[in-house]
Amino acid sequence: MAACLWLNTLDALFMFRLVSLCFLTMLIAFPANGEMQGERERPYRSDGEQIHAQCERLLQQKGSPGGTAKELLAIRLDRFYSGGGYQPLWTNRQRVDELIEALEESAADGLNPSDYDLIKIRQSVADTLVSPEKKARVDILFTKAYLTLATHLRYGKVDPVTLEPYWKRPEKRGLGVLDETLQRTLASGSITAVFKELRPQDANYDLLKKGLARYSAIANLGGWPRLAEGAVLKEGSRDRRVAVLRKRLEVSGALVMASADTSTVYNREMVEAVKKFQSRNGIDVDGSVGPTTFRVLNVPVEQRLDQIRVNLERYRSFLHDLPPTCILVNIPGYYLQYIENGRSQWGSRVIVGQPLRQTPVFGAAMHSLVFNPKWVVPRTVLDKDVLPALNKDNSYLAKKQLRVVNEEGGTVDPASVNWSQYSAANLPYHLQQRSGDKGALGRIKFLMPNPLAIYLHDTPGKELFDKSSRAFSSGCIRVQNPAELARLVLRDSLGWSRAKIQEAINTGKTTMVTLPQQIPVFLLYFTVVPNGEELLFREDIYNRDKRALQLLKSSTSGSQVCREEK
Repeated sequence: MAACLWLNTLDALFMFRLVSLCFLTMLIAFPANGEMQGERERPYRSDGEQIHAQCERLLQQKGSPGGTAKELLAIRLDRFYSGGGYQPLWTNRQRVDELIEALEESAADGLNPSDYDLIKIRQSVADTLVSPEKKARVDILFTKAYLTLATHLRYGKVDPVTLEPYWKRPEKRGLGVLDETLQRTLASGSITAVFKELRPQDANYDLLKKGLARYSAIANLGGWPRLAEGAVLKEGSRDRRVAVLRKRLEVSGALVMASADTSTVYNREMVEAVKKFQSRNGIDVDGSVGPTTFRVLNVPVEQRLDQIRVNLERYRSFLHDLPPTCILVNIPGYYLQYIENGRSQWGSRVIVGQPLRQTPVFGAAMHSLVFNPKWVVPRTVLDKDVLPALNKDNSYLAKKQLRVVNEEGGTVDPASVNWSQYSAANLPYHLQQRSGDKGALGRIKFLMPNPLAIYLHDTPGKELFDKSSRAFSSGCIRVQNPAELARLVLRDSLGWSRAKIQEAINTGKTTMVTLPQQIPVFLLYFTVVPNGEELLFREDIYNRDKRALQLLKSSTSGSQVCREEK
């Protein structure tokens, strides 16, 4: 019995010592501050160290959603901060307020403020209790927004090559140059001022912005009414739809009403208002409301807003750094402008490529012109027009005044050729048309070497210039008044007056003349262009607006926020 008591006492003593040992171990492991030694917080990081760590983390996030764009943005951020020792850039509240205001105003440029994390930025400004690590993240958030908006204003949000693969910038400058400017601005300049300088320095860009504001106001008030289907409206027609039409024209500014009018008569005043509307929208101006006018009248204001946004983006993408003297062709506007010293000096109607043979967006330098040019049928026209016609009609070549020429320049009898065995790729001959008024190139051809074989030229089909829609060519640009364009591009040459140009044409001889200076030519695509305070809407003949709008609205796809140019 005593032995059992002794053993129980030993067990109790052992348990007491064991509990004491455990308690002592816990005291050693948990100091007075309550933290385990093994998990003690790392030494305090300075602001610069926190930002450096955040930049390093961003650089290591390869393969994340957003792909290469995010990786390149991380490189830009690291480069932006490294120059200042990774110190915070947004400690000045006035700078922060200026940035927020600029992000808000980006909507007036047709951009989306959410692309720049505006909501997060506002929340971070209101949040006063933040850790050092979060302060670093917020500083980087501000800088990302700053770099992104600046890049969008300077180069456009969407890389133009994504939409127009043949486009090359007139002047290539790396984003490093832009970032240096932005760094200097943060140090001692005005964010508002630098963003203003980054926008296209073109009065038409500002007019497009005003138009966006005007149409946004119309949308906020409910837009314009939709016109019901019915018979063609002509002067004198009586129709209940006239009252709706009157309101539609009044809302968009084509009709100014001195007083309320509920008449159902389609009178002279309405006819003139419809003519104004047709002119603004590139429709045949006849004052009647037929199928085409009816369709365009019912385009909702929201679609017009998207169209304006897309064309503001095109201004940012294509109209930076253009030389002061150049030739601009707006493809859907069917119009050519001769720009001299930054001002439009002359314009002409043009004919462009049909939808199945589209005129590409690109730039090239015009270096010469040819009077009385001979036309060599290009491969695309051979494949799609000439060879199929020859297989059906042996007299086709004679009707088109085309002769068959071999590699040595000799004429070949077309009857001796088995045309059915050839395609454009293996045809051993050229088909050549003599120069003259009936020739496909007319009397003047303007040469601007490019791999697409696109050029400007005269045409025998002058009657086509009277049409409002002029997409009839196989891709080249037909000019309504080529003799005047020739005079302008040869103006610096001695002796090339209007009279001498006509004299050269009258000889009938094929003559090449080198321009005194090469003139850049840009074939562009704008479906909205300003005309004073009015906006002219043009049909999207190649259906390019939809794709451009998708990329403009997307968060990353096609973006050139981080595009480095070599």
